[in-house]
Amino acid sequence: MPSKRVIVVGAGLSGLAAAFTLQQAGFKVLVLERLNRPGGRVQTVRKQAYVIDTGPDAMTLGYREYLSLIDALDLRDRIVLSSPVMGVMRGDSIHDIDPRRPFTAAFTQALSWRGKLGLVAGAMKLRPRLQGIDSFELVESADREDPTSNAWDYSQSLFGAESTAYLIDPAIRLTTGSGARESSMLGVLGALANWTAPMINLKGGLDVLPRAIAERVPIIYGAEVTRVVDTATGATIEYRDAQNLTHTEEGDYCVIGAMYDVGCRIWEPLANLAPDFGPRLKSVKLISVSLGYNALCRSKAYAIAIPSREYPDLLLGFLQHNKAPDRAPPGCSLITFYTDTLAFDVYAEKTDAEIEAWAAGHAETLFPELKGHREICEVTRWPKAGYLATPGFWQRSRGLLRALPDQTRVQLAGDLFGAGSMESAVRWGKRAADRIIANVAQQDAIILGGDAPDL
Repeated sequence: MPSKRVIVVGAGLSGLAAAFTLQQAGFKVLVLERLNRPGGRVQTVRKQAYVIDTGPDAMTLGYREYLSLIDALDLRDRIVLSSPVMGVMRGDSIHDIDPRRPFTAAFTQALSWRGKLGLVAGAMKLRPRLQGIDSFELVESADREDPTSNAWDYSQSLFGAESTAYLIDPAIRLTTGSGARESSMLGVLGALANWTAPMINLKGGLDVLPRAIAERVPIIYGAEVTRVVDTATGATIEYRDAQNLTHTEEGDYCVIGAMYDVGCRIWEPLANLAPDFGPRLKSVKLISVSLGYNALCRSKAYAIAIPSREYPDLLLGFLQHNKAPDRAPPGCSLITFYTDTLAFDVYAEKTDAEIEAWAAGHAETLFPELKGHREICEVTRWPKAGYLATPGFWQRSRGLLRALPDQTRVQLAGDLFGAGSMESAVRWGKRAADRIIANVAQQDAIILGGDAPDL
């Protein structure tokens, strides 16, 4: 591979995956990152003996490309199995359900017998519809989306009201950032397609992966990109450094691993490629609150599914000490709650102390054994954590994908075309890199008079 130079905008997971893939293929890469750390929304905070992932939290063995990157970085020994138990919240109680033993769900008090029968009947109807569904690339299933239907209505038609309210809606909240009423009906298929995949995580915190890549690729931190211009022969990238001085970098190609609004601001053609896409975007806005207790709560669950019917402000919860053994000291609990996107503006006005008190009230009501044992708290605000996959989002996303020019020197990474997960971010970062690699290979084949590979 000729020594081409690629400038990558953004050191989030997607930009880093693109940079690493290109570097491994023989390209010269340079990453420009606005923050003073790698990882983007993947962030881990260490406080006393607690290891707190404040952004993305959960992953499964279905994270194919993410795990491929783990292997390439010799980090496989960091993988640990998380508890497979799901906690279903109803009233002020947690009901543990183990998906490895489905028969136990028949005896859970989270649903009435009528609700359980509706769940079984809906599962039988849904089984054939899950064929070919990739939870991390729902844009590929955009033909199945009904833009006039939300996930709540679609789920009720399959499972009935009770199962929708207490199982399907909470499962969708685990993956989208808000409830089923705000989500595309494809969210039901996406949430359930990967339902039984074993949950895993990384020892040491989820920032282990981005930091490992950052040690291998050159990154300029404090570099805020202000303009990207692509030509027939390359790309020019302008950025301001931490001292507000302007710099210019020239590359043969550029990868933009940033959110859509940033991409439109720095690369002018993007906003005009699919004019209907940007105006209808809604941001996922979250606040994560992690509480450490020097006592152990009774539940064996890792993820806690929370119904929006009873808790509209409380999006989801995680018992982090059941995720990986190093997240809390032995005999201690680490509990994380997230606010719902629709509640963000109200809670953003509150102080950290007020948010801590709100979260602790929920934790200590669910687990009274924790009262009087709280010792740490970490509050993190994410005013833009991703995009809400509202009805029609996947068809609009496909429209944007199809509008991208084939031969441009600028490629988009990020998670616009996926599920807003770490797996999706890695996939689309690697895909942007692969398009550049294929483009260069095609040019070489033409120059040498050989057969040009398909892009």
